[in-house]
Amino acid sequence: MNYSKKTVVKFHGTKVANIIILYTIRPRTNSITETIKFDALKVRETCETINVQVVADFVTITFYKQETTNSIFRRELIPLHAVEHIWVNDSPESVPDFVSCASE
Repeated sequence: MNYSKKTVVKFHGTKVANIIILYTIRPRTNSITETIKFDALKVRETCETINVQVVADFVTITFYKQETTNSIFRRELIPLHAVEHIWVNDSPESVPDFVSCASE
C-alpha cells in the first residue's frame, strides 16, 4: 500500500471531504455512558477508502483495502439509537476531484 496516498472518504458512495460521527456507548463493566467521536480524516489505519452509510438501524463504516476489488479491511456497525450527530463536509472546495452536477 502506498502510504503517501490520501484516503478517500465517501458517504453512501459519494466523495466527501470528511465525516464526523458523535455517538455514545455504555461499556458492559460500567453503567456510565461514554461519548465517542469518529473522524474519518483521523483514522490511523492504512486504507484506500472509508465509506459511511446509514442502513436500516445502523451506521455502517466500511474500511476498504482496495475498493475496486471489494477488499474490506474492517467494518464497524454503530446502532442508530446511539448516534447523536453525523456531520458530512461535502463542500466543493474541500472535496478532491469534485464533479458538479449542475447544468451548464
